[in-house]
Amino acid sequence: MHQRSTMSCVTKSISPCFETLKAVNGEIAHLSFHQARFDKTRSELYGSCQKIVLSEHLNPPKEALYRVRVEYAQEIMKIEYIPYTPRHFEKFALVEADIDYKHKYCDRDALNKHLRPDVDDVLFMCNGKLQDTSIANIALLIDGKWQTPHHPLLEGTTRARLLASGMLQSTHLDIKSLQKAEKFAIMNALIGFKIIDNVLWIKE
Repeated sequence: MHQRSTMSCVTKSISPCFETLKAVNGEIAHLSFHQARFDKTRSELYGSCQKIVLSEHLNPPKEALYRVRVEYAQEIMKIEYIPYTPRHFEKFALVEADIDYKHKYCDRDALNKHLRPDVDDVLFMCNGKLQDTSIANIALLIDGKWQTPHHPLLEGTTRARLLASGMLQSTHLDIKSLQKAEKFAIMNALIGFKIIDNVLWIKE
């Protein structure tokens, strides 16, 4: 029997991805979770075999709050440091759509085409199951426990961290879950875990 040859490190023809990190006074928050997703994406999408240590490439400003954007494929393509001002979230549109955003692609057209000027963000559903907003994972407080969709659009780093800590539980959530939830929250690397008070839902 002939021995199978080892897969070579070849970049596939696909959109670059990006990692969004939070820098506070020069310190990157929760870097290990970003490194894990960065490694996984480079391996799964681009066949990358060589390790890249993010901390060796990041040098955020030493003061204030910044959004760090690392664009990459097989290799790092661009790093940006963008002053960050938190957004206000209150009004969400419920959107039924079948979107493939398993990885954090730079090409966000499939998400962005559903955005509307009359709401702060949209909450995507697929076959009636809740997924994510366009920029964040979600959580519902039900029976005193924070629950997050078992199959989100994107497995975010804050979601991963809170699942690992036991604060979150993953389960299947739908409109009925939304209706009986005691509280609603969104989460990502920049927002952290943000409970939305007085949330308003708009149907398509």
